[in-house]
Amino acid sequence: MKALPGRQSERGAVLAVAMIFLLVVTIIAVVAARNSTFGTKMASNLQDAYSSFQSAEAGILATLLLSRTANDPFDGDHELTPFAAYTDANHPLRELNDEPDDVTVQIYFTGAGLPCPRDAEGFSVGLLDCDYYRVESEHEVAQRARTKVDMGVVKPLIGSARR
Repeated sequence: MKALPGRQSERGAVLAVAMIFLLVVTIIAVVAARNSTFGTKMASNLQDAYSSFQSAEAGILATLLLSRTANDPFDGDHELTPFAAYTDANHPLRELNDEPDDVTVQIYFTGAGLPCPRDAEGFSVGLLDCDYYRVESEHEVAQRARTKVDMGVVKPLIGSARR
């Protein structure tokens, strides 16, 4: 066989360049795949955190909606669990994405018959007394986000029968 002219000076430079190019492309692909995985995990964690916050907030709002009903948690009897009278079928949190048992709501009675907050003119001074409560709602599921929400509640007592 006769050798082609000019081929004797080539020593595999194209192979070396191709291998370096393949190495660079592989590194870029691995980094891109890794970043994509981290982005997916971050999005999943954010979605979980938002869902947890919404569930905890739903516990607070459901407790507030019980006000002035037969199961009013703000009637001064110091009931600490507002949903104790409800079964699974009629539980106020049954429409959550999670189970109603994942949301814990506690009510703390912090003051009875105290002066109410008043506006700048002070129209309620001496006319109304108020009961003060702190409502704490916590959403917790193992291996997922956990959120705790607190809210203060002031209930005016018109006529103040406790004096």
